[in-house]
Amino acid sequence: MKRFGVSLPRDVADKVDRISQEMGVTRSEVVATALQEYLEARRSHAEPGHQCLGVVMALTDAFSEIGDVIEENKAHIVAYTHLHVEGRCLTIAVVKGAADQIEKLTLEVAKRSKISRYVPLL
Repeated sequence: MKRFGVSLPRDVADKVDRISQEMGVTRSEVVATALQEYLEARRSHAEPGHQCLGVVMALTDAFSEIGDVIEENKAHIVAYTHLHVEGRCLTIAVVKGAADQIEKLTLEVAKRSKISRYVPLL
């Protein structure tokens, strides 16, 4: 077992605390499980030369929060749509490209969104 410190946004830390209390486990166990799931999902996409095809979904308060990410990554975006759902903006983008570029795109979208998901299709 290796220990290290991690800084989390307050709202994320609060959610981790809530989940750990609900499940009766430590915060470390919640974080370790979440990281393990992330690493497993990412494993095949981290192989050299892997080409991704997938969908990025992001929920934001305004499209402007991620609009520049969409613009800067046009080379990797096959198509996208923007919808208004319950007072928020839902952007759905079909993305294709080298795994490292798609990962950078999805991480940048995640930083700027309330909720985001990448769903690999290949």
